[in-house]
Amino acid sequence: MELDGRSVIGLYSTARKAHEAGLAVLSAGSPYWVFPFEDNYALTVSNSQAAQLAEEVRIYRSKNHFWPPVPVSLPEKKISLIPTVAFATMLVAVFVFQGYFPKLDDLGMTSSVAFLEENAWWRLFTSMTLHKDIGHLVGNLFGISLFGYFASRYLGNGLGWSNSVACAALANLTNVLLHTNTIYLSLGASTAVFSALGLVTGFPVGSYFRTGRPITNRQWVIPFAGGLMLLGWMGSGTYPTDVAAHLWGFIYGLFSAILLAKMKIHAWVSKKGQLILLGITWLILGVTWFLAVNAT
Repeated sequence: MELDGRSVIGLYSTARKAHEAGLAVLSAGSPYWVFPFEDNYALTVSNSQAAQLAEEVRIYRSKNHFWPPVPVSLPEKKISLIPTVAFATMLVAVFVFQGYFPKLDDLGMTSSVAFLEENAWWRLFTSMTLHKDIGHLVGNLFGISLFGYFASRYLGNGLGWSNSVACAALANLTNVLLHTNTIYLSLGASTAVFSALGLVTGFPVGSYFRTGRPITNRQWVIPFAGGLMLLGWMGSGTYPTDVAAHLWGFIYGLFSAILLAKMKIHAWVSKKGQLILLGITWLILGVTWFLAVNAT
């Protein structure tokens, strides 16, 4: 196609896109011109070089097909803060009860002996609501509020919180099974914090596996770096903090999010389904504490 004595080598919806393609022409040492044409913008070059420059533009567009990278979209642009606030409030309430009833620590913390000899499986859940002191609590409140909220923005409140709790319980179970010949004790919501961090980090990765769209560094580097700083702040691994549990929580959360995003399960769960999952999560926490308090 010729336009004003020059050959048209491409039509674009905006002038900006036409000029971006024109960069390939400039890099080949030739001039180009852009003109409005039939509701589009035509990229034109001299007739003598049209075939060569058209190939240069094709190669340029092929190499830059995924640029700029398209950010992974958040399925939930705006979610209710109530579940996040409720979880944080629950942690504070349990900590207050610990002050009045110190026996709660012994009843609810993760214990390899109690799990293996007494089948006290509920401790895998109750332990994540207990804290040793105010500093331990504050650190976990910050982490769970931040990462729990962002995990819920990706997955929805029900799927986000249920996975954070489930992955944390699985991390506690893993640590118990790895300490069958030793006495292992732990408590704290930090395992759930790192499970939520894994969900936040893994979701963009799973979306990449599903769509093939590249992910930007900020979508996984920032939460991962934040988690490393939080890990350093929380301690070096002595009781009650447990680096191994943190790492297991992160790993389980990471792979869980990758699977959920790749299979797009979060898109299949309706709002009612999210509420049901959220309700089940709270029911599990309530039932496990009931079993802990009434254990003989």
